[in-house]
Amino acid sequence: MPQASYEYAVGRISQLSTKMLDAAKLRRIYEAGSFQEALMLLLETGYGGSLNPDHVATEEIDYIIREQLQISRKLVWEVTPAPELTSLFLLEVDGHNLKTLLKARLLGVEAPDVLIDGGSFPLDQLKECVATSNYEALPEEYRNTMNKIEAELARGTDSLKFSAEIDSAMFRHIKSVLDKKNDHSFVREYFTLMADFQNARSVVRARLLNWDVDKLRLMLLEGGEIDLNVFVEGMNTPLEQLGAKFNRGRNGKLISQSIEEYVSTGDATVLKPKMETALMNVLRKVKWDMFSLGPIIGYLMGREAEAKALRVIFGAKRSGFECELPELYA
Repeated sequence: MPQASYEYAVGRISQLSTKMLDAAKLRRIYEAGSFQEALMLLLETGYGGSLNPDHVATEEIDYIIREQLQISRKLVWEVTPAPELTSLFLLEVDGHNLKTLLKARLLGVEAPDVLIDGGSFPLDQLKECVATSNYEALPEEYRNTMNKIEAELARGTDSLKFSAEIDSAMFRHIKSVLDKKNDHSFVREYFTLMADFQNARSVVRARLLNWDVDKLRLMLLEGGEIDLNVFVEGMNTPLEQLGAKFNRGRNGKLISQSIEEYVSTGDATVLKPKMETALMNVLRKVKWDMFSLGPIIGYLMGREAEAKALRVIFGAKRSGFECELPELYA
């Protein structure tokens, strides 16, 4: 049950934060000679509880990581004094679940075990909504979007389209909550940055894949500072001018520099880590603000970054390839 006290919540989170894996520990795990040695080093840190590495199969590491994330999400949900704002950082879990459930229903199969607990909406509720095509239990933005998708599915299946529509519903819901609460904290800054950066990435993707403007419009997200028409115009802007085109608002300079790096290297993969670093920097600015959600959300997203790093490490161990460790929140 959510708590009323930031002091209590931050105290709990501060204790748990000391048990998170830092860059040095992750590097040590990465440099282990074998998958099993890496697993042993991980479990020695206390990650996963009291599991014995000799009794953990190779394929089980993915379930261990997922379970630890679910535990962290549940804890944050239990202690947060601001559940409505905290829930916004869990919506990506719900989006993943909605897309997975819908695809499974369309294929006539059981939903796979990649469903994730710990989102803003109870997983059983989402299962019931998709199974019955009844979305009355969901917030207005999701309800309207899912009803629209159901009507479109009657005319044919387009997984890319309904996936983009669910993402758009998420950002409309976020904007609605922030506007209703008149929130101008780091929460708005975080999601405004994400929307603008994702839209810039969508323009790059659209140009690389030779999409038309209508397909790009489907991918664009509300809630940013940069007018959506600017991104549409970016489809016909000379590539060397694209960074300058997006240099608007608080996030414009950062996005512009990232686009310019892409243009100079020709490597579009630089954009996602640039965005992730920028989002972490928003949280780092408030990690010591004991009377805000900063430390709580920082812990949550820190566990997400930790899980991503572990997946990269153990994926590399399985395949025998070198990898670059993702950045951690610290």
